Amino acid sequence: MSGRQKTPPNTLRRLYPVSLGCAKNRVDTEIMLALLEAAGYQVVSRPQEADLMLVNTCGFITPACQEAIDTILELAAYKQDQPEKQLVVTGCLVQRYQQELLDLLPEVDIFLGVNDFPRIVEVIRARSTTGRLHCQDGWQDYELIWPRHLTTPFYSAYLKIAEGCSHHCTYCTIPQIRGPYRSRPLSTLVAEAKQLAAQGVRELNLVAQDTTAYGVDQGGRLLLPELLRQLAGIAALQWIRLLYGHPARVTPELLRVMADHPQICPYFDLPVQHVSDRLLHRMGRGYRQKDLWETLARIRTIIPAATLRTSVIVGFPGEREQDFAELCQVTAQMEFDHLGVFAYQPEEGTPAAKMAESVTPREANRRARRLRSLQARLNRKKLRRLKGTIQPVLIEGHSEETELLLRGRLAGQAPEADGQVYINAGWAELGRLTPVRITKTYTYDLLGEVVGGQTACSEIEKNLTSWPDHVSI
Repeated sequence: MSGRQKTPPNTLRRLYPVSLGCAKNRVDTEIMLALLEAAGYQVVSRPQEADLMLVNTCGFITPACQEAIDTILELAAYKQDQPEKQLVVTGCLVQRYQQELLDLLPEVDIFLGVNDFPRIVEVIRARSTTGRLHCQDGWQDYELIWPRHLTTPFYSAYLKIAEGCSHHCTYCTIPQIRGPYRSRPLSTLVAEAKQLAAQGVRELNLVAQDTTAYGVDQGGRLLLPELLRQLAGIAALQWIRLLYGHPARVTPELLRVMADHPQICPYFDLPVQHVSDRLLHRMGRGYRQKDLWETLARIRTIIPAATLRTSVIVGFPGEREQDFAELCQVTAQMEFDHLGVFAYQPEEGTPAAKMAESVTPREANRRARRLRSLQARLNRKKLRRLKGTIQPVLIEGHSEETELLLRGRLAGQAPEADGQVYINAGWAELGRLTPVRITKTYTYDLLGEVVGGQTACSEIEKNLTSWPDHVSI
């Protein structure tokens, strides 16, 4: 028999993925996508076209849990007319509420915990004999470099440097869900970063539950400075950014390394959560307001141009009006460039959920609105200082609102977290650092024009459709 054999019917399996939650979850999703594609699955853009529907969930806070349940039920509805479809649910929600989900969601074919997602192909293939729930207590092999199907633009990627958390914040469920802190080997991270750079990644964002704790579980030595030195030696990487740090671990050595390597963005994402010593103690944060001031002074002395991002919780049990007033006053004095404000919500199983002196949700939300309004005024003031300056901007394509504007980010604007730079004059290549003169400023965003007479690049339209925007992230 000669000629090309026809592909047997029904051998092409189609996959519809949804990833919820943080960038660390996104990395796990990218690994699962690559493993499933190697097993013969093809990503599709609509759930009704899929043979396998995959949801990677967040279970950190109650609203995230509700979003995950709603998403699962929405996808489960497609199984009513097509019962042969498989629905697989993974991630933090599964790890946190294992038995409850088995009873609540009979529509789900497989539940995978946070340590089991690399086994997704094996578990799917053995579904009929292995049961619905897979939640191991053991950890992954962190020396491995898993394949990844990047769901970020081709020029930007996340690098997860550790798993879990060993802090004991009284409001947080992460240690219960993800386990204690485990650093990935330094050599493994450098090798993965080189692979990403070879694929065209120019911006590398380091993520963990606490990036500044990297190495603390390996003999107690903080290894983040050494990791950054080696990553800065990868010539193709133009921006290296740290996300999710802890204010108590910003050491002079770390700052000197950041100051000595221009590829490392002078960007500090340090959630302080509060400034009242009494509240910090109740939160279990392990530092006082005095320590925060010392950390900020150290950063601004060694890296004067540093961008500072933080987040705070208002309405925590025991927060009095004078505590909130202190929070407003001190955060304004600290002059953060980006401030996220969250109204406290009690989480089942945490010490804070049992604390007395609770603040009503209405009052917590009122305080959150007041602090956001204050920070908005500070933002406008700080951004006005950039008017007329020329800044390197990472070009990200057309604005989502109109093709008459390009959009990009400064080194002090992390992806999906901070504001953007919109460009109304000149053209530039997608994924390139381009000089832009800032002509106007707003509360969170900037407007500018390309400097240097660059011409339109036809690659921008082609590249805009080259990354997997059909993946629901």
